Amino acid sequence: MTGQELLAFLRELRATTPWPVAVDDASVRWQLSGLTWQATVIVDPRRWLGVEFEARDPATGKLVTYDIDTDLYDISHDKYREFAAEIERDIIEFLGNLRTGAMLRGTDGALVFPLDGSWIRVVRGRFLTSASTHADLAEARRDGDYVVVR
Repeated sequence: MTGQELLAFLRELRATTPWPVAVDDASVRWQLSGLTWQATVIVDPRRWLGVEFEARDPATGKLVTYDIDTDLYDISHDKYREFAAEIERDIIEFLGNLRTGAMLRGTDGALVFPLDGSWIRVVRGRFLTSASTHADLAEARRDGDYVVVR
């Protein structure tokens, strides 16, 4: 069933990481946080799966955000089951990379992290946030100083 793997992963994070993890009464909204980041994970298998992530540079105050979700698709329908499973895997990989220290934050308001065999670079501009895909870490990190997101 959609969302079960993600729920199991979130339970494991709660048991194995030092991150504060808060869960609402319905076990749908999970709040996770670290020293410079916070994430909200929604697991409602009949409606929506998603993660909303934000990281702030403590020195500059610059904030960068990134979301992965099932958008407006009705994931309760069989025709979207494979799509929902892909999103679920992406969320698990994203949070796993955060846990292992593979998520990097730039002092310029950027994030760099591996996802689905590529490196993603997310940059917050003045009005919009953009994401680009890169073949390797060096290319994704160009023109910036990065630290591990903690």
